[in-house]
Amino acid sequence: MKKTLQSSAHGMIIVGKKILGKSPTLKKKLKRAILPHLGINPVNDAQYKQWISNNLPDAITIAKVKRRSDSLKYRPLISVIVPTYNTDHQFLRDCFDSVLAQVYENWELCIVDDASPDEEVRNIIKEYAALDSRIKYKLSKTNQHIAGATNDAVGFATGEFISLFDHDDILWPNALYEVVAALNKDRSIDFLYSDEDKVTEDRKDYQAPFFKPDWNPDFLHSVNYITHFSTVRKSVWDKVGGLRAEYNGAQDWDLFLRITSATKNIHHIPTIIYSWRIHSESTAMSTDSKPYVVEAQKKALSDDLERRGYPDATVKQDPKNSGYWMVEYPLKNNPLISIVIPSKNQYKILKRCIDSIYSKTTYSNFEIVLVDTGSTDQKVLNWYEKVKSQHDNFRVVDWPEQPFSYARSCNEGAKQAKGELLMMLNNDTEVITPNWLELMAGDAQRKEVGAVGCLLYFPDKIHVQHAGIGIGLGGVAANSFSMTVNHGLAPNQHLYLNTRHNMTAVTGACLMIRKEVYDQIGGFSEDFRITYNDVDLSLRLREAGLWNVYTPHVQLLHHESISLGLPDEVKKRDTVEMRGAVKLFKERWQKYIDHDPDLNPNINRDNAFYEVDTKVERY
Repeated sequence: MKKTLQSSAHGMIIVGKKILGKSPTLKKKLKRAILPHLGINPVNDAQYKQWISNNLPDAITIAKVKRRSDSLKYRPLISVIVPTYNTDHQFLRDCFDSVLAQVYENWELCIVDDASPDEEVRNIIKEYAALDSRIKYKLSKTNQHIAGATNDAVGFATGEFISLFDHDDILWPNALYEVVAALNKDRSIDFLYSDEDKVTEDRKDYQAPFFKPDWNPDFLHSVNYITHFSTVRKSVWDKVGGLRAEYNGAQDWDLFLRITSATKNIHHIPTIIYSWRIHSESTAMSTDSKPYVVEAQKKALSDDLERRGYPDATVKQDPKNSGYWMVEYPLKNNPLISIVIPSKNQYKILKRCIDSIYSKTTYSNFEIVLVDTGSTDQKVLNWYEKVKSQHDNFRVVDWPEQPFSYARSCNEGAKQAKGELLMMLNNDTEVITPNWLELMAGDAQRKEVGAVGCLLYFPDKIHVQHAGIGIGLGGVAANSFSMTVNHGLAPNQHLYLNTRHNMTAVTGACLMIRKEVYDQIGGFSEDFRITYNDVDLSLRLREAGLWNVYTPHVQLLHHESISLGLPDEVKKRDTVEMRGAVKLFKERWQKYIDHDPDLNPNINRDNAFYEVDTKVERY
């Protein structure tokens, strides 16, 4: 079997619980090992029902959490803020009852009724206030809308922390305990948010879980992923000025953007403690946006980008996915981009890649640095001369090496590159998105960004090959959503696949990075010859305080490892080397295998589909 195709990365594909190592040839091994799974997306309500069975607190669990709550040393007062307006009577009672049921008892409930025409709403508020002295309220005579009513309630709150709670939703009994337990571990935390789900009107069916990542700034520029349940230190609330009425319809999103600009002490509670109520009047029912809401969202995002030093960034709705936003950072100073491509022989594969770059790329200031690792095919060598005669930005670097090392060849290409930005690219890729370089370079130029990766499809243009890398998937690391079809996905899956956000790692098959950062970080580690070199690079960037970015708005085809084959099908030496790479990776990065901050711990590690892990039990 030939082994001349140059390939980056870990390249791990997981089907069920089976890890297929370096991805197999699409024509033969893909049919045998994977095709039976293609076109079947893992949307399985039964998985979440099992998770709910394990984690929705019952009487025994509540008693256990109560004992933990009572032992907490730091017990700040939490002000739960609830603006009300013409709330369904039973929903309102359920809302208040869920606060009264909290195992952590040092709270106050601050209610402002926003001039409800329904008098019974006010009567219910008075009834509950008479039951518990911790419940305080104000009945507005005029309608202030949600921002005004919320600010009004915060105005008479006395807690050290403010928790935002919608009048028709439900807090799980462990919600405030989870908040205060986190604060006991780290008293510097200023802002906390949790995972969430939705519940039907009759409260019998919990569904659509949203298991979120830890703090993820680029995700918050794509969608308001924080929403519920959120708690902020009162002094930070006062500092940013609370909710702004001119952003009604996007007031929470605007608030979270300003809070996360004001503090870096942000904590994610990785479990569900809040349920949106699904009913005809609830925003949980539909993602349809009214024009004023769209404008408020756009203004909130534009304001935040300017506040963070990017006044020229453009904000627009994703035309393919209603409710998602796209942020594009303009290129500065027309930088030279060096596209580094290791290759050896494989005329048809390489020609397809290079032809797609020249025929489809809209950005003109680039060079191709072809690192030839020992081609012997005269057809390829002749073709090099032809391309050089046609394009003055095509260079071939002779770098014969045995055995081939993706890490070494890329590092040599980077040394020879003249560009301010490096694009590490596999020779078996094919450009789909014409402005791919502009979009990825706009992100790569940002001072807080390390590596930028994109969405790669298999040659059928339907099945996902790569959408970022999940550390811990398959026990080490694997391509997120590999083998998934981009339709019929659960909301949680759809968000992760189709929004631009931060990923702990991205693939070296198409990776852009500033050259100065690449040099400072030491390039690809040559300890990883073929596999995990891109993941290792990404993690070193993360350790250096830089964010890695995944964007689905740049798409390429990846004819991955067509002739490379599986390690155990090549030579025993390769299998041994793979095992050695796994061992070394675990020695260096076990903490990320244990906890990838961009991969919720309730996500199943046995596959790459972002399914719910039915084995998780919080208590």
